[in-house]
Amino acid sequence: MKIDWLKLFSDAKAALVRRGRTEADAEDYLQDAYLRVTDYAKANHVDNLQGLFMTTAMNISIDHHRERESRGEVEQLENVVLVDPMPSVEDAVLSREQSRRLEVCMARLDDRCRTMVYEHRMEGLSYEQIAARHKLHISTVQHIVSKGMFRVASWMQGWYP
Repeated sequence: MKIDWLKLFSDAKAALVRRGRTEADAEDYLQDAYLRVTDYAKANHVDNLQGLFMTTAMNISIDHHRERESRGEVEQLENVVLVDPMPSVEDAVLSREQSRRLEVCMARLDDRCRTMVYEHRMEGLSYEQIAARHKLHISTVQHIVSKGMFRVASWMQGWYP
């Protein structure tokens, strides 16, 4: 099996940079990992050389991080990769589509069922509170809400992750 070392190095470097390592540090870790893996492979049989290389690079990175941490070295802010907490554009679009689909599914329920599902799921009312509000028995409310949720879930099939 031929190994595309250039792609493997590129993938491993990207993974290290995503973990907050600088490009220069990542390249150093990859060189060290390459030497360790090739030396090990000369003396031992390795089934998954790519996996061993990636794991070795990650472990070297972790070891260096722990070593720096134990010496009290502080990471420079410009060396840290900041992750944007905002959802991606794709996630935002999918969320809007799911919300629209949920609105359509809720609109398909009869008024009484929709109201009770809304009160229970959105307003957070207990079955007892809903039963008192509508002057119904608690088991009736439980049945109506569960039936409504089952219908909405079946209509939403394929629209939620």
